[in-house]
Amino acid sequence: MADFREDFEGKVVIVTGAASGLGKATALGFGNAGAKVVVADKKVEEGKEVCSELKGMGTESIFVETDVTSEDSVKNMIDTTLKTFDVLDILINNAGTGGPHLGQPFTRTEAVDWDTSYKVNVRGTFYCCKAVYDLFIKQGHGKIVNMASIAGKTGAAAIPHYSASKAAVINLTQTLAQELAPYGINVNCVCPGLIYTSIWKGLGYLMGKNYPEVFADMSPREVFLATIDKMVPMKREQTEEDIANAAMFLCSDAAKNITAQALNVCGGAEIK
Repeated sequence: MADFREDFEGKVVIVTGAASGLGKATALGFGNAGAKVVVADKKVEEGKEVCSELKGMGTESIFVETDVTSEDSVKNMIDTTLKTFDVLDILINNAGTGGPHLGQPFTRTEAVDWDTSYKVNVRGTFYCCKAVYDLFIKQGHGKIVNMASIAGKTGAAAIPHYSASKAAVINLTQTLAQELAPYGINVNCVCPGLIYTSIWKGLGYLMGKNYPEVFADMSPREVFLATIDKMVPMKREQTEEDIANAAMFLCSDAAKNITAQALNVCGGAEIK
């Protein structure tokens, strides 16, 4: 993990979806760099465990049960943060999900896939950004990083609903960044490549089940590694820490003149 202690010592950071995966790695990364971390997630037990892990590192941390699809829940997340720490410096909108069906063909997807992806990935990001908008302008500083995906740039036939929602996150990021730039507020997004998280485990299972002619008798992990070999020029998977480092860089002073960008962290799988 990169050392950003000089940038984040004493700063207050919210990470949504921080109970596991990319969110957990990002929360731990900021905590290791001296930030005070708000762990926000719907998963109460797992979220509290991450909070305990942060406290064990000597990090000030609180857990706030948060459903990003509920505007009231998001407002409570911000209010609780301010009541506890008096300030908020950084917001990481990491909470995200897909749907239960795969495309390819496109007609295999159902309304539930599109509704779920947009409700969490797009509307959830909107609610969180809206909740800090006036606060960041009033205090004259703030950093926002939204988690998108390389699938949001080129599309992915197997997950058209997820791809479309992440394209919307990229566009939302660019729009908000232009609006907040005059106030000295940076808004960027990170576009992860292929990372073996719980989402990919489920996707690997579905791919093996739906495309047996391609992934015959493969475990989800084997499906994942076969996809890495096919898609990633560097021939290695990305890690949760890779994404955390990118998010932290975009929030650091070294990136003070970077805004409205969608940073790929994908081993060359996407070049736009």
